[in-house]
Amino acid sequence: MPAEFRPAEFRIVRLQIQTGPMKVGRAPLRQYRTDGLQQVERLLIDDRGSHGVWTADDGHEQRAIDVHHRDHPQSRNRKGGAGLSVFGTGDYDALRERYGPHLVDGAVGESVLVDAPAGLADLDFPTTFAIRGAAGMIAFVQARVADPCVEFSRFCLGEQPSPQVSDAVRQALIDLDDGHRGYRAAAAAAGTITVGDRLVLGPS
Repeated sequence: MPAEFRPAEFRIVRLQIQTGPMKVGRAPLRQYRTDGLQQVERLLIDDRGSHGVWTADDGHEQRAIDVHHRDHPQSRNRKGGAGLSVFGTGDYDALRERYGPHLVDGAVGESVLVDAPAGLADLDFPTTFAIRGAAGMIAFVQARVADPCVEFSRFCLGEQPSPQVSDAVRQALIDLDDGHRGYRAAAAAAGTITVGDRLVLGPS
């Protein structure tokens, strides 16, 4: 059962984009890969998805579109409603305790990682929330659990792709539900998100 929801704020400690699909190959032998993750300094977000902006080693500003933007050529969000994902630091602690140290921060593929020592999983997560930054509030809607998949479950377990789904993967699909893979939502307006901004769940 989900825990009772209580209004709270969480500081954003990491931002990233997925430059391409994280599930590569053909079913049933697709594999979950983290190669396409890019940590960024800020997210430029609107109701179509987000772009990431960061400073390269040569000092030049770089910008790339996230794979959950509706305009990405390999978009995983053609219909909208899933342009941003959220995860908590405590949820990573729980994943590492269950599956091992390869579940480093960012490996889940979330857009926004917040400092939440108790985690966000199992909450009665609100369907709307906001992110507060220097320029004001950005509202998010259609928030929901990010469903676990076979490929990510195998990644957690260290299993290789197979035409057969093991009992361990079937159990992981249960264990990774209810927010243990994070939450997805869509922006209701355009804005910029930076590290240090606040995820606001409940009245602000």
